[in-house]
Formats: sequence, C-alpha cells, structure tokens
Amino acid sequence: MNILIIGGGISGISAAKVLLKANHKVTIVEKSEEPGGLMEKIANCRIGFKTFFDEIRHIPNLTVIKGTRVTGAERINGSFIVHLEGHGPVPADRIIISTGLVPYDPKHLKGKKRILTSLEYDAMIDQRNAELPDIKKIAFVLCVGSRGSEYPLCSSVCCSYTLREIKWTLQRIKPEITVFYNDLRFFGQEFYMEKFYRDAGVNFVRSNSRYFEEDDDGVTMRYYYDNHIIENRYDYVVLAIGLHPNPELKLLSEIFGFALNEYGFVKEIESFKTDIGGVYVSGGALEPMNIKDAILTGFGASARCLFDINGGFGDKVDNKISSEDTPEIDSIPFDSSSYLFYLGIDDPSLKVFYEFISEKFINVALKLRELGKRIYIVTKNLVMPSYGELLYENARRQGVIFIHLEENQSLKIEDNTAYIYGKKDVFSFSFDKIVTFNDYIELFKNKEFLFQYRTEPQLRWNPTKWDRKHFVYGFGRYPRGERWKGREYFGAIGEVILDMEEERIYPTLSEERCSGCGSCKDACPQSAIEIIIQKKPISVFGPNFDSNIPIAHIKEDTCVGCGLCASVCPSDVISYG
Repeated sequence: MNILIIGGGISGISAAKVLLKANHKVTIVEKSEEPGGLMEKIANCRIGFKTFFDEIRHIPNLTVIKGTRVTGAERINGSFIVHLEGHGPVPADRIIISTGLVPYDPKHLKGKKRILTSLEYDAMIDQRNAELPDIKKIAFVLCVGSRGSEYPLCSSVCCSYTLREIKWTLQRIKPEITVFYNDLRFFGQEFYMEKFYRDAGVNFVRSNSRYFEEDDDGVTMRYYYDNHIIENRYDYVVLAIGLHPNPELKLLSEIFGFALNEYGFVKEIESFKTDIGGVYVSGGALEPMNIKDAILTGFGASARCLFDINGGFGDKVDNKISSEDTPEIDSIPFDSSSYLFYLGIDDPSLKVFYEFISEKFINVALKLRELGKRIYIVTKNLVMPSYGELLYENARRQGVIFIHLEENQSLKIEDNTAYIYGKKDVFSFSFDKIVTFNDYIELFKNKEFLFQYRTEPQLRWNPTKWDRKHFVYGFGRYPRGERWKGREYFGAIGEVILDMEEERIYPTLSEERCSGCGSCKDACPQSAIEIIIQKKPISVFGPNFDSNIPIAHIKEDTCVGCGLCASVCPSDVISYG
C-alpha cells in the first residue's frame, strides 16, 4: 500500500519509519523547502532530527515532496487521489495527518531587539554564534499565548523548553536569571533540573500580571507580586510562546472531510483515528505536545493504520507489550461538608507524579462539588498540560476554590484550619477534611517506571522501550491522563515493529582480555553495559588464592547494536560479527 503522510516534522518522519519497516510505500508531503518542522528551528535539536531522518532518507519506498501543499482530493473505491500544488496527483490508500504546531506570534508584546520570543532567543544563543551580547540580567516569561481567553489550552512544552534555554544560557554565560510563571509544568526528570537551577541561583516568581517597556538598552518590567507592584530592569526578556494548531488543518479538514474540535485540532474518535475511515492523525495535529510524544504518536498512528489494515498483529507483538492498571483514588469519604486538597511536595522524585495526582484530585473535587461540598485546592504546582487545562478551568467554574502559593508563601495546618503565610500577611480558612499528595505516595513506592529507568534522550527516541523484549505503556510508563493510554499502546506496537524488523548485529566481548576500565559503560547511550566482578584464581609461590577482577558485561535485552562501545574500547576487546 501507499501511505501519504501530510507533514514532514518529527512525528511524520516517525510514522514513516514504522510504515517503511512494514514494507509499505510512503509519500511525505512537506509544505516547507526541507523537512524538520519546529524541531529543525531549535539549535540543539537540528542534529537529532537530521540523524533520525537520515536513517530512512534513502530507502527506495520513500518519496518526499517538498515545497508544496494539498489542494484537493477524491476518494475512489476506498482509496484517495490527492492533488498537490504544482505537482501531479498522488494515489494513497491511507492518509496520516502530521501537520505539527505553529508558534504563537505575540505582536502586541514583541519589541525591536530586547523582547524576544523563545525561538528568537534560541537562535541568538546558538552554539554556531561565536559571540553573544552582553547579558547581565535576563527574564523568561511563561504562558505567552497559552491559557488565555483566546487560546485556553496549555501548550505543554513552554516550561520544559525554558528550562533547556536556561541550561544552554548557563553553558555559555552566567547572567542573573528570573523565570515568571503561572504554574511550572515540568515532566519526569525535569523536576531534578528545576531543583538544580534553583540551587544554582535562578529566581522563580509566580506572577501572571506583567507590563513591558523596551528601549535600546533593555526592558523595564512591572509585575504584581506579594500584593505589590514591583519594577525591575532586564537586558533581555524572553517570551515563552505557546504552540497553536496549524492553520492548514482547516483546509485539510474541508478536503478530506474529517472534523476539527473547537480548539482547531483534529477530533480523535479513537486513538489516532479521525471520523473519516482511512485518515489518521499524529503529533501536533492532535494537541500540543513535546518531542517525545510527537515521536510516540508518529509510531502510534502508523501502527494503528497497520493494525486496521492487517486486522491485528498477533501474539508475536502483543507478548512484548505490557501495562499496569491505573490506580484509582477512591478512598476519600464523601461525608464531610468541606475539603482541602493540598498539592505540594518538595522531593523531585515525587514531583514527577504531579500530573497524575493533579488530575485525580480535580476529578474527585468535581464529584464532591456535585454533592454541594465546599472545596479548596491549595497548590505549589498544578500540572494540567494541554487539554488538562480545560478540566482545571471547568473545576474553577464549578466553584472549586484554587489557591496557588507564591514562592514566599507556605501552608500550615492547625486543627481544622489552614493558614497561608506570606512575608507580611496571613489568611486562613476552615475545613472538615484534608487530602494531601503525601496520602498517596504509596501508589508509587516500590514500583519501577520507564521514565525513571531511562534517560531523557533514550525516552525521546524510544518512548516505550524498556528493553528489547519489553515495551511499556500506560501507568508503568508515565502516570498521566487516561487519553494517553491507548495512544501509548499503539506507540509501543510501532516500536516493536521497528525492533523486530531491524536486523542488528550485536557485540561480543573477550572477557579474558577485558581490563574493566569502564569506557564502554560510560559511552553506552542505552545503559546496556555493566561492570561486574569475577573471581579469578591467581597462582603464586605458596597457596593459591582468588583475585576480584572487573570486566564488562553486555546486557543483550537492552543493547541496540549501535557499535559505540567497540569504537571507544582502548583494549580492542569488543567486536562485531
């Protein structure tokens, strides 16, 4: 079959990889002159995309048509004839919509040279630029173009991207950095990065009221914090801009007939399926998401397409995929009149579960509101990315009272009264029942989660892979919204297909010659090499005894056969073939 993918960003390329491994013909239509999408615009992601794309670029079954767009389509006997601008018609048996996301343009805020968008700042600190401007103080402002009346969704990536821009900044210069935020919606191991940068002196300020005045030398910024209007001066202000649906989706929905939701994204009736048979969707056409999820949904949309074509995959695939049931928070008694939910924790190893607990608490709070209960939710962070923001907004409209602690505020409980302490002020309220994050820590204890077991780069390129025999989706991968469980299931299938189809050669190691230096272990991107201690008999004059000798051991289930270990081994004891 010929599968047409509309969009050559990271999600479209991910979908193409799976389909090509399944021996289908793939045509990618890309509006720009080169594939890459948003990922190609980020300095530290360009090489990653290029490497990823190069793996399939020269496969004969792949056709990439650049610098054009879809202008029309007809359906004949279940297949499509798709018309392109400036090109002849393209036949397609199935369609995958992977149009990606479009950065918000803050025209009303953007200045001439001192107020920059996050992408403009990224270009400025690109490693290819030998010199940087003199920056002594810089501010990052989050949620620009997101979580507002015009666009209510959280863009899911702005906080994470800002964290990485801080990292890239501090690698080259050491300015004073301040981050202005509504909520810090980090994910997984990013909470450790947050702690690291806080400890390094990065300032975080919870404030969503800001005013800018730019001149040739910098930016004067006024903001409301701790019941006062504060004025500060910065050399540069970086606006962490939101990501919106691609306007092309409106035209494509008219051409192919699939529905969009009220926010401009493709309406998903089942995981990756539109309401038009044979048309699937992935990546930023679904909702705002990060690179890891764009790759995951690319794998998933193609796997869903293949699943429908083949009528399933059988035990050979299903036996490699596993999930754990999502636990419910159903132990809260409903017999009190008022409730306080407290979402606050300082341990970064537990903060990673903020998203899961945030959604669970709000859902329980809504049930209690239906019964006429008075509900307070006090938060240090409310992690409700993308469509999760709508659940949060609905809870506010239903009368749930949210109290977001500022950086200098703390919560103290005495009897059945909550006290919120600031620098100078304190206010209080009473409640009957308190529910805290700490009450549910047992849900996560003594469990292994994929996002903890793998590094961030590993999770990006292999979003569900535990090892070569196990692929994980749902709660055991990363606890979050239920809509992701089905997507992750098909994403895992896509990864299994890629892994099964690849004919890899795995390394062998000469234990007798290995010195146990650890160079291979340090270099392995998959953590597939460990140093073990073996006893080796030593013969000397007098009694024989054993000596403990370190040697490298390759874990076959985890190794992907990349060959990096062999290239760094100083003793030349690792070989292929």
